[in-house]
Amino acid sequence: MSIAYVDFNPISTASTQPALLIAQICLGLLNRHTPTSPTGVTKYFADLKVSYSTYGDEWISRVAPHGYKNITIDEFTSECFSSDVVSGYIKYDYEKQKALVPNLVTLAGVRNSLLIEDDEEAAANGLELIFDATLDWKDFDAYDATNYMYEHYINDVTGIAKSNPGIDEKSTEIPKPLNSYMNAGLVDFIVKERLFNFFLQEGCIPGTRDHRLTKKIAAWEGFETPTAVWGYDNTYSITTGAKFEAETDCVGTLGQVASTGFPNLSFYSQSPAIEAGDLVSSPFQDVKYDPTKTYVSFLIGDGDNLRFLVERHLEWFETRKEFCFSDANWTQYNITSENACFPLVWSMSPQLLKFAPQFIKSWYDDVATTGNDWFVLPPSGDLYSYPGAFSDSDQDVYKKRMQSHAELMDIGGTVHWEFPLFSTWGTALSYFERFAEDEDPGITGFHCVNVPYFEPILEIFGAHDKKILNDRVVLFKSEEWRGGGHQSPAGIAQRLNGYDAGSVKSIYITRDGGFNFTDLYEMVGMLDMGRVVIVNQEQLVSLALAADRV
Repeated sequence: MSIAYVDFNPISTASTQPALLIAQICLGLLNRHTPTSPTGVTKYFADLKVSYSTYGDEWISRVAPHGYKNITIDEFTSECFSSDVVSGYIKYDYEKQKALVPNLVTLAGVRNSLLIEDDEEAAANGLELIFDATLDWKDFDAYDATNYMYEHYINDVTGIAKSNPGIDEKSTEIPKPLNSYMNAGLVDFIVKERLFNFFLQEGCIPGTRDHRLTKKIAAWEGFETPTAVWGYDNTYSITTGAKFEAETDCVGTLGQVASTGFPNLSFYSQSPAIEAGDLVSSPFQDVKYDPTKTYVSFLIGDGDNLRFLVERHLEWFETRKEFCFSDANWTQYNITSENACFPLVWSMSPQLLKFAPQFIKSWYDDVATTGNDWFVLPPSGDLYSYPGAFSDSDQDVYKKRMQSHAELMDIGGTVHWEFPLFSTWGTALSYFERFAEDEDPGITGFHCVNVPYFEPILEIFGAHDKKILNDRVVLFKSEEWRGGGHQSPAGIAQRLNGYDAGSVKSIYITRDGGFNFTDLYEMVGMLDMGRVVIVNQEQLVSLALAADRV
């Protein structure tokens, strides 16, 4: 296959949203290739600004090391319009039907059609009218369109996605105003995979018609549970995110793949999925437990959010390499070249194993360069979810997925979240014990964080900071470092230096309180390195087991 690199940025503004939707739908339709497709087929990769960084230039060199051809957006759409994978067009009115765009994207995917407002533009490109939403959906709201798609096309979809069409999630008005536009970064993947895409403002509010319809969609027999929801549900914003972002507290069989704004999944998902042995973690030495020391692992969080992996985490890792390879003494952080590359653990979504194998392989190649970076699964493993709320049968399925991910990623740890209002740490404990029952549990370290993060996890840990299930599986009560206020580098260092001798701890780090990657180095420079020992996740588990035997 050849690779074509298309610059989408000229049409990535609010005023050009209809043109970007056409381009992204084209990307999804044209990228419906498989690893066995003919070698003459072209794969398309888009340069699309998704947040504050330029995504395409960095990654096209990674995914196409043997070269690619540059084509303009006009050349790309021309190839799309004349392609036999496009059956025709769906007529709609973008401004009047903006709330229905998520549903229209699914309709485009299942009908292999483009969203075009102008009949003359469609006719000029030889496209046949497949569906007229300006007539058939003339008086529809988001509920009507979602219900229509369920009644007519649920048998044609392969999964679920949620895409905010531009609703202001921070507004206190009811209903919230639709005053922006949909992030189209995931549209190509939704179209390629024929996902059931929708967005209902009250889709997670019990007792509403929106919620009843959401439950009906989730209960469709064609979806394996627990079911992934791609995109992001930000219908109700809270201080550190969105109330229903994990999806499990919306419907108890769901979990999220945070992926809004992540482009080119239609490209990545054409590659063969990762198999056992494809990914290899860096080797490490055993650390002998010393009861006079304090042991800690630092876990970089938010790896469940695919967009962070292509933006912020990539930038952070570039900074990490500067520390590891410069042979400099960083006096501003009290860091020397000898301790600048301390062990560090990054969370990484296992969804990449199937849907972006080139992407995750590139990350493994990167961390192998330092020899001192490793991975764990993000909260709560397979999906951003609250497994304590799953049924017994769904917990069994989820456990098997987790063990498969651990084998494929050559890792043994995961971050685990629960939301006590909707699930309990007591039922989560029974889920953890399922792993402990196995001779090879796959996951040996669970790093537990409450939602809200500052609440204690009394049901499992009481006043302790870890729980040993057996000689293979350890639960850690992770402390969360979000940055800002009392969580300054100096404050965290003071806390770590003050832990009781013999402590074995994990620190889960996220950026949503203002944390910056260099804060980690500033904090490490304040540690009593004669007493505090930084280790990776696997070493931490072994040390916790050793501490329990003392």
